Amino acid sequence: MQESEAITLADGRTLAYAIYGSSSSSTTAFYFHGYPSSRIEGRLWHDTAQKMDIRLIAVDRPGFGNSSFQPNRKLLDWPTDVLALANHLGLEKFYVLGTSGGGPYALACAHELPKDRLLGVSIVSGLYPWALGTSGMMMRSRIMFWVAPWMTGLFGMILDSQLGQATRDPDPKVFEDLMWKDLETRPGKDLDTIKLEEISGPFIAMTREAMKQGGYASAWEGRLFGWYWDFDLEDIDQSIPLTLWHGTDDKNTPFRMAKEAKEMLPGAVLHAQDGEQHISYVVKKSEEILRNLWNGKPRHLDRRLL
Repeated sequence: MQESEAITLADGRTLAYAIYGSSSSSTTAFYFHGYPSSRIEGRLWHDTAQKMDIRLIAVDRPGFGNSSFQPNRKLLDWPTDVLALANHLGLEKFYVLGTSGGGPYALACAHELPKDRLLGVSIVSGLYPWALGTSGMMMRSRIMFWVAPWMTGLFGMILDSQLGQATRDPDPKVFEDLMWKDLETRPGKDLDTIKLEEISGPFIAMTREAMKQGGYASAWEGRLFGWYWDFDLEDIDQSIPLTLWHGTDDKNTPFRMAKEAKEMLPGAVLHAQDGEQHISYVVKKSEEILRNLWNGKPRHLDRRLL
C-alpha cells in the first residue's frame, strides 16, 4: 500500500490519495471514504482488494487528511477533482465505490462523469438525501445534520474542541481514549465489528487523519449532507451500472433511505442483508461488493428487500 500520494490541482489545491490492493492491476476503483474519515479508510479493504487483484485509489476529500480545504464547495465539485486525478494516473476507465458519507460523492460522479469513462458505481451503507427521511437514524446523527447547515462555524468549533484538539495532542492515547468512549456507544453488531483488532486500528487511524486540519471541513460536509443537494437522483443516467448495498438494521444511515433512493433510481439494484448494521455490513460483504463492482454490472447476490 502507498498512503502518502498527492497531486496539485489546476486551482493550486492539493488532492491526497492512497493506493490499496493491487498496485499494478488494470482494474481500478476510486474509493470515497465515510464521514468524518480519510483515505486511510482504504486499509479496511486492502487485503480483500489485493486478493481480488483490484487497485483501490482512496482519496481525501477537501479539508480531510492531506487534501487542501476548498471554500464553498458543493457535492458536484467533487467529480472534477476525481477526473483530474484519473487523468493524472492515466486511467481511461474506472469504477467508483463510496461508503457511508462517500455515497453522495459516488452519486455525484454518476451524475457528472462521462459515461465512456465511468464503468460502474457501488454505494455501501450510503447516506442519501435528507428529504428521504431519517426515521431510525441515531438521534445524535440527526441533530448533527440539523445543526450543520445553520450553524456551520459553531459546529466546526465544537468538532475541533472535541476531536481536533485530541488529534493534535502529542500523546496519541488521548485521541484513542476519546475514540473508544464514542465507539462503545455503537449498536450491537457494529460494536462487535469495531472491537476486532484488524478493524479498530484502521478505524482510529482514519478518524485521527480526518481531523488533523481541524473541525471545519467536517462541519462544512455536514452542511452539504444536511441541506438540499445540488443535483437530483432522478437526473442520474440509468444506463450506468449502479448498485446499492445496505444492512437492514443500519442506525447511521437507515435502510429506509436506501429503499427510497432505489425508487428514484429505477436502473439501480439494491442488495440488503437482514440484521446487519452500518459497519458490520461493510466488513462482512466486502468481497462480494468488490466482485460485483469488478464485473461492471449489477448481480443479485443477496435477497432483495424492495
